[in-house]
Amino acid sequence: MAVDSIALQLHAELAGTVVPQVLSEYGKRAYFPKGIVAQSQEAASAAHVANATAGVALDHGHYMTHSLFSRLDAVVSSDDMVSYAPTAGDLALRKLWWEEMVRKNPLLAGSSCSLPVVTAGLTHAIAIAADLFLDAGDTVVVPSPCWDNYEQIFSVRHGCTIQSPPLFDAKRRFSLEALGSTLSGIVSDKIFLLLNFPNNPTGYTPTRSEMEALRDLLVDLAQAGKRLVVVVDDAYFGLFHDGTACRYSLFSLLWNAHENLLAVKCDAATKESLVWGFRVGFITYAAKGLTDRHHHAMVQKTMGVIRSSVSSCSRVGQSLLLAAMRHEAYGAETKRVSDEMARRYGSVRESILTWKDSVALLPLPFNSGYFCTFTCAGDAESLRRYLLENHGIGTVSIGSDLLRIAYSGVDAELLPQMIETVYRSAETIWK
Repeated sequence: MAVDSIALQLHAELAGTVVPQVLSEYGKRAYFPKGIVAQSQEAASAAHVANATAGVALDHGHYMTHSLFSRLDAVVSSDDMVSYAPTAGDLALRKLWWEEMVRKNPLLAGSSCSLPVVTAGLTHAIAIAADLFLDAGDTVVVPSPCWDNYEQIFSVRHGCTIQSPPLFDAKRRFSLEALGSTLSGIVSDKIFLLLNFPNNPTGYTPTRSEMEALRDLLVDLAQAGKRLVVVVDDAYFGLFHDGTACRYSLFSLLWNAHENLLAVKCDAATKESLVWGFRVGFITYAAKGLTDRHHHAMVQKTMGVIRSSVSSCSRVGQSLLLAAMRHEAYGAETKRVSDEMARRYGSVRESILTWKDSVALLPLPFNSGYFCTFTCAGDAESLRRYLLENHGIGTVSIGSDLLRIAYSGVDAELLPQMIETVYRSAETIWK
């Protein structure tokens, strides 16, 4: 299959780095064309007489849209609701999101990373990483238990094999040994690893020492000659509820860890900014030795993936998010929700402690995020259905033996009784 000259140029710009060694066949071909969108963006700043490039309806420079939208101009103008967003996303939003990343992760201060590219939610960011770095038959390592959509992205969509070392050992402790054993057993030079902290479904974030040991493990593999793509799924980043959880993203430990280790941060405004349905995510790249030129090439490839799939991401979501992040109440309002999640976490943990002698349900470690998960003495799906049909309580069964509770969506005053009902129901059906 012929490779476009622009893709060849991007490949040349990335030469000498780890990136060409880990790109998929599609990733090698991916590029952002100098077609309609690129020419329209160029004309936007230079066509001072008339701009006849984009397929939009304008009247004296404003979009001809529904007058209803003008009622919302106090927050976002109708032009900023209905116009096309740039393929990589609103530049002001990308810069502001990067500033927030650094504020929350001081280890990124002065770092060399690509500017975050806007995606259509965090799932889209992970799908982009899969497009760029995975071919059918490749191995993906994702500790278990994990979010069920990984199966759809990596196995069903891309035809990859997923290896799932246990997140915890038999004593319910974070198992670096299991992960290391799985990674060491991969025979190919390329390793694709996805790590999600705070973890969905367990709600666990490693301690600082565990996170640093994890970094050291990955660096040792890179030093031994492996080429690593480490995707950091930060969907629930910032929701740390007790002192055991490491307060920074693994990405901040990996961005400059080794020349053979490409770190890919996938995050989103979804939970961090309290805008679940906006579907605004971000993807950011870093590796030791990558320069602005390399980052530019990676962004261009990412734009090619976006252009060939969703074309561009929602403008109205980006515009509203930007307005919210610029508002003086943004920090206080996100903290208010984070504090409430910590309060609910405390209530759930206290309620679980009253059942510490129960053998029907064993809680997996949790200290962050939205969830807690139990290992069940019997069939988890049976318990899920029993709770729903007999008590009107919705939970999620995972596999045959895990039950996940999203305490984030339950009013705090209901949590103690709900946890009691879950335990009593488990003991009832598994006498």
